Amino acid sequence: MKKTISLFLAFLFAVGCMNIAYAEDSSAKLYGTYGDGMLFQQNKDAVFAGTASAGAEITVEMYNAANELVASGNSTALADGTFTVSFLAPAGGYEEYKVILKENSAEFAQLDNVVFGELWLASGQSNMQYPLSQAKGGADMFKNSQKLSKWLRVLHMPVYCNNNESDTFADPQQDVVGAVWTTGENGYVYNMSAVAYYFAAQMMEDLDMPVGILNASLGGSAISSWISREAIDSDSEVKNYLVSQGKYIEKSDWETVNPSIYYDMTANYNHKIHPLRNFRPSGMIWYQGETDLMNRYTGEAYADFYDLMQRSYSELFGYKNESMPFICTQIASYLYSDDGLIMQDWNINYCNIQAAQPESRATVTIYDVPLTFLPEAGSIHPECKQVTGERMAFAAKGLVYGGDDDYTAATVEKAEIRDGAVYVTFRNEGDGLACGGDELYGFAVCGADGVYVQANAEIVSADTVKVWSDDVTSPVSASYAYCVSNMRSNLYATADGNLALPVSQFVTDKSVGTHYWFDRPWTDCNDEFTWHVMNETEANKNHFSWSADGAEITFANGVMNVKGGTEFTVSPSLNYKSGQKFDDTDNNYSDYGKMSFYVRNNGDADVELSEIRISKNSLVWYSPAVNGTKSVEATIPADGQWHLVTVDINRLYLFGNEGGAGRPCGKLSKVKEIRFAFASENGADISIDNIRFAPDTSEGRIQFDPDMSTADTFIEKLSAIFIKAIGMIISVFR
Repeated sequence: MKKTISLFLAFLFAVGCMNIAYAEDSSAKLYGTYGDGMLFQQNKDAVFAGTASAGAEITVEMYNAANELVASGNSTALADGTFTVSFLAPAGGYEEYKVILKENSAEFAQLDNVVFGELWLASGQSNMQYPLSQAKGGADMFKNSQKLSKWLRVLHMPVYCNNNESDTFADPQQDVVGAVWTTGENGYVYNMSAVAYYFAAQMMEDLDMPVGILNASLGGSAISSWISREAIDSDSEVKNYLVSQGKYIEKSDWETVNPSIYYDMTANYNHKIHPLRNFRPSGMIWYQGETDLMNRYTGEAYADFYDLMQRSYSELFGYKNESMPFICTQIASYLYSDDGLIMQDWNINYCNIQAAQPESRATVTIYDVPLTFLPEAGSIHPECKQVTGERMAFAAKGLVYGGDDDYTAATVEKAEIRDGAVYVTFRNEGDGLACGGDELYGFAVCGADGVYVQANAEIVSADTVKVWSDDVTSPVSASYAYCVSNMRSNLYATADGNLALPVSQFVTDKSVGTHYWFDRPWTDCNDEFTWHVMNETEANKNHFSWSADGAEITFANGVMNVKGGTEFTVSPSLNYKSGQKFDDTDNNYSDYGKMSFYVRNNGDADVELSEIRISKNSLVWYSPAVNGTKSVEATIPADGQWHLVTVDINRLYLFGNEGGAGRPCGKLSKVKEIRFAFASENGADISIDNIRFAPDTSEGRIQFDPDMSTADTFIEKLSAIFIKAIGMIISVFR
C-alpha cells in the first residue's frame, strides 16, 4: 500500500511544473526547487542557486507590489557552472514579492508571489508521507474542493528518482526533477503530508505569518536512507553498525547491489535532502521509526543515527555552532513484535534521545490518538493526523519561538517508594499534571516478584503522581501505558489551563519486570466497546467488551448493569474469533492469586453467584473458590449496596466440583474464557464494577481438596477421583 500511494504521488509530481520565465539569450537556469509561490525563511539569507556560464555575473532583484526594488544581491558563477546568489530576507509578513534573476544583465528567471515567513522541513516515512487528501478531516476538505490558506506554501519533493522506485543515486544530487511549489489555494496541495499541514496551519495561527513546508518523505524508509555518505563515514559508531548489519554499501558497489530507496543508506538523502541545501529552515519535524523498529535496530543504534542526522543537517542547512531544531513524534500503536512490548521501549527511547540534547529537540506523545484507519492504507497508518501535527506545532512554539518552556513530553525525574506506594515525579510537566478524564488509567505496580497488576493513581502535587494497589503492600516498581493498546492512558502535562502533551510511557524499575500488565479495559466495566490492535487488519476495530447469555447488558455511570432471567452468564470478550485471542491482550493469569469484583443487587430478591468458570479450552473449565471457603458460590443480598466478592485463583475446582485442585499444573497460563454465572428465582437486576487481579502470594502452587461428598454429578465425581489420584501420587514423591 505504501508503494501504491508513493507511485500515485510520484505521478502527480511528474505532471506538476514550475512557472519560471527564461530569457532566450541566456543559458542560465534555477534549480528545480524554486518556483512561483515559494516561501523563504524570514531574517536569514534567501539563497538562489542554479547553473550558468562559468564566470557569468548573476544578479537577483526583489520588487514589492509597487514595483519598487527592495532587495538585491550579486555573485559570479563558478568554473563548474554553478552559482548561488542571495540577499537578506525581510521579516515575515503578508506581502508577496516578485524576484528577477539575471545573467550578465539578461533576465533568465522570474518568480512571482514569493513570500517570507517560517520554513520547516517535514520528513520521515509513511505516517509523515500520509497525504492530507486521505486524512480524517482532510478527506472531506479535499472532496469538497475546499481552498486552504494562500499563505501556506509547500515544496513537494518527488517521491522517486525519475518517477521510478527502483532508481537510486549513488551521489548527492545538486538538482531535482519534478519538484513543485504550491500555495494552499491550489488543489494539488492536498498531496502534502497531513501531519505537516496541521503543523503548518497551527503555526500560521500561532505566529500570524505565512508558513512553508519542505515536504520530503517516503513510506517504509529507514533512517539510514536519510543520511549522507559523508556523514556516515565520519561516524564510526554508525558506520560500524551498518557494517555489522550488512547494510553498509561501498560507493563502488552501488550499481551492483541494486540498492533500495526504502532501506539502504543515503538513498533518500541523495534524492530529497541534498537538493534542499540552499534553504534555511527553522527546524525539522520527523515521523519515522517503524521500519527500523521492525528491522530490530537497537535503541542505542537508532539514537546514534538520530544524533548524526541532526549534526549533518545542521551543517547542511547553515546552522553555525548550533543544532538545527528537531521535533519527532512517538509512533502509533501497532503489533511490531509478538509480545507487543518492543514498541513501548522504542517510544521511551525517543524521549531518551530528546533528553540527551533538550535545547534543540522535542518529542511528542500520541498514544491517545484514535487508531481508526482506511482499509487500503492499513492499520499501521491511523487516519487522524491533526493531533500529531498540532502537538508538533506546540513543541515548535516552545522550542524555537519562546512559547511554553515544557515543549516536550513529560518523563520521569525520580521515583520514591514510601508508605506502600510509588511516588513518581516528572520533569516537563508544564503548568502541572492533569487527568484527561474522571480518573487516571494506565498505571500498574509490582512487588519483588515483578508481577504487575492494575493500580490506582492520584495526582498529589503539580509534578507528582502516587501509584499504589491494596494488593501490593511492598511495591518496587510502577509502570504507565506500558502495553500495546494504551489509548485509555490519560495523564497529561498542561499549558495555559489546557491539556498539552500526554506523559510518556514509563517503567520506574525495569530490573524486576517479569509479567507486565496489559490493559484489560473490560475489567473496569465502563464501556460497551474496546479497541483492539491486531495482526489481521480487518480485526483492528472496536469489539464488544462483554457478552451475555440469558441477560441484557448496558453501561452507565461507569458500571455494567445486567438484567437476566433465573439463570444467566456474562463474559468479557477475550477472543475475536474461535481459538484466537486478541493479539494486544494477555491471556496468562497464572501469576495471579486472587480476582475480586464489586457487585450490587438492584432487585428485590437475593441473587446467587453460581460460579465463575475459567476455561482453557472448549472442554475444560475451572471454578475458583470464594476467598476463605471451599465453595464456588456466593450470595448477593437484595440490599442495593456494593459488595466485594473475592475468589481464590489458587483454589480452582475442575468443572466447579468443590473437591478439586488449586491451580493444578498452572492451568491458567492460557485462558480462553472467563464466565460469571448467576441465578435468581425471579430474575435479577445487578451491577458489576472494578474487576481486579492480585499477585500470587501462596506458598505452594498446588493445593488439593479431594472431597467427593461435594460432587453432585457424574462428571464432578470423576473430577474428584482424578484429583484425589494426583494428590496421592504427589504425596509419594514428597
